[in-house]
Amino acid sequence: MDAADSSAFSLTAELKPGNVYLVEERRPRVSFDMFEHGLSNGNCGMVVTRELPKRVTSERNIGSSRVVWLTNLVGEGRINPTAIGILMSQLRSFIEGNPKTVVIVDGLEYLISLNTYDRMLQFLNQLRDVVMTNESSLILPVDPRTLSERELALLERNLEVVVPRPSDLELQEEPLLGPSDTEIRVLNSGDR
Repeated sequence: MDAADSSAFSLTAELKPGNVYLVEERRPRVSFDMFEHGLSNGNCGMVVTRELPKRVTSERNIGSSRVVWLTNLVGEGRINPTAIGILMSQLRSFIEGNPKTVVIVDGLEYLISLNTYDRMLQFLNQLRDVVMTNESSLILPVDPRTLSERELALLERNLEVVVPRPSDLELQEEPLLGPSDTEIRVLNSGDR
């Protein structure tokens, strides 16, 4: 999808209650900015992620948002990524139990790889209905390179598409070589 065809979203704008935003970006920077903006407007937050929860809470300003880690490791605040029924139950409970919510599901590509695309599309359609009926906001970052054209089109059909402009992404790359030819910079995997 061209950026010109997508919904315009300004970080100064309010997240519209009942909307699901599909944010097409390689790394979920703008998505988390949108999430944080939603929190600053008084929403309760929930983060579903593949990232280590400690990393998310230390790198982002998510306050007391609930964080759920998609992992096969057993423990509190963790959900097996193939147990999407349990994930739906927790999302639904959070959304219905709080009057004003914003939710981000970071790891859609991972969920699709483990559960099949069709199963996840059904999951997202059900989650969209829960979000709409409860006047919540949902943010779904996705790297469009990981989906076929058909799969992306099916997602875009019923969601508010946000394609960040390059200026939103702050694409200022640091060189791999430092001032001397022998100094090599180590890249943080979160930067790519």
